[in-house]
Amino acid sequence: MKKLVVLLAWLIGSVLFGIATKLLDSVPFFGDVFTRMGIWVLIATAIAAYSKTAIRAAVHTFLFFLGMLIGYYMYSAHLFGVYSTNDMKYWGAVAVFTPFLAVVVWYAKNGRCLASFLPALPMGLMLSLSLGIGLFYLHVNYLEEFIMYIILCAIFYRNFKQLTMVIILSIMVTGVIELTPLYWFFIF
Repeated sequence: MKKLVVLLAWLIGSVLFGIATKLLDSVPFFGDVFTRMGIWVLIATAIAAYSKTAIRAAVHTFLFFLGMLIGYYMYSAHLFGVYSTNDMKYWGAVAVFTPFLAVVVWYAKNGRCLASFLPALPMGLMLSLSLGIGLFYLHVNYLEEFIMYIILCAIFYRNFKQLTMVIILSIMVTGVIELTPLYWFFIF
């Protein structure tokens, strides 16, 4: 019974978070940050990394995104009578994959051997969201996402050697994302 109450609280809390996110769309700074993928990567990573088990990480992350989408799009439909089905399909697909990604993040934070390289995946994604990379240039496009990258460094930190290795690997992951067709999925 207690587990059911916790799951219901996650769902209700995330529905309220979805409504709050829609309300923040009209606030200049927050509307900009909450429409980009970086904040959602950070929130999902924090939920998964600090869950007690990998299963809880998967369930909590999925419930968070499910409730958030329900709240966001129900409130959008209430306000405007219509919502973007393309956006809803995209974020719905992201929500379906979050349990699998949450398990990866949980093992990146809590696994012994895997903590040496798995954190590079969400960190590399966050770095690719913050940087503009070209053949002869490197530019910080979004300072907020770069700060979130530093927060991810803190979340996954174990020791200096591990963090150094993960940062190097995350730079490599960023290169793969930026220089392959994967980039088009993340710029939505």
